[in-house]
Amino acid sequence: MSEHDRTLRWGVVGPGWVATDFVAPGIVKSPGSELVACLGSTPEKTRAFAGRFQVPHAHENLAALAADPEVDAVYIALPNAMHHAAVLEIARAGKHILCEKPYAMTAAQAREMTEACRTAGVVLRIAHQIRLDAAVARTREIVHSGRLGRLVAVSLERASGLGSRVSWRRDFEQSGVMYDVGVHLLDLIQYVTGRRFVEVAAFTHPDRREHKPDDTMTVLGRLEGGCHALARATREAGSAENNLIVEGSEATLVTSPLRFAKEHVVTVRDAGGGIKEERFPASPAYDLQVRAFEDDVAGRRSPLPDGEDSQYVVAVTGAVLQSIEERRIVAVQP
Repeated sequence: MSEHDRTLRWGVVGPGWVATDFVAPGIVKSPGSELVACLGSTPEKTRAFAGRFQVPHAHENLAALAADPEVDAVYIALPNAMHHAAVLEIARAGKHILCEKPYAMTAAQAREMTEACRTAGVVLRIAHQIRLDAAVARTREIVHSGRLGRLVAVSLERASGLGSRVSWRRDFEQSGVMYDVGVHLLDLIQYVTGRRFVEVAAFTHPDRREHKPDDTMTVLGRLEGGCHALARATREAGSAENNLIVEGSEATLVTSPLRFAKEHVVTVRDAGGGIKEERFPASPAYDLQVRAFEDDVAGRRSPLPDGEDSQYVVAVTGAVLQSIEERRIVAVQP
């Protein structure tokens, strides 16, 4: 049996709520994956996660997990500022990597991480699982088909959960809705349109200049080809729409809410008044993410972004932060 045909053996680093409630169950459910190792921020958290999912190897530190010969791939769900060091260490150990977003805190870190994985010959993907939703995939297909005509504008909003920030999420340098949700939107706008951000202007509430994690962010951008983009993420609104709208010279595409709904609707209205509607069950995006990563390791390219894709998202995020700080339009530096 070749490496590409066998079960993918996973280690999980950072078993917080996303790993515990979504990604680990996805690994356990997939016939092509097996959860064999874990590492938490404390021995107690490591043991609890290992007990819940019957993980045979509960490690004491990252070096031990990286050296575990039973591990083929590692899902990194550490606090945001710790992604850089963890990716470098896991890459040096020759393990494939699924890294949570945000990929990195700076463009320089992102370049180093991407190069380390390239040098090691390991698969690196970033956990932008919303790309895998059926309604998002269909939206991208329609946009790329040219059916909408010249792209004029795109807007995307998404809400996150309410509640108090705890632990490292109080640190504005690595937290806030910008990193919780905003980076998803910056990635999705580019993925759906096939156009990169050229320049951005942004502000937040609370104002990040006050050294507080933001709970609402708004980004206005210009994409390649002159298309305008608006991204808004919030954890302050009790019932946000979570819609995606793509306006073209020939037709406009509108989705129903892409979150907190059992069914998604993609509607295209053309210039002559014609309307076509397509319906999709809400996709189990985290389960699909596990299977997509399995495909990537097997050499079948999935929609998940690689290091090069996500380096540009990091660059856009950096321009957004600079715009907030300097209160001006900022060009994105690739």
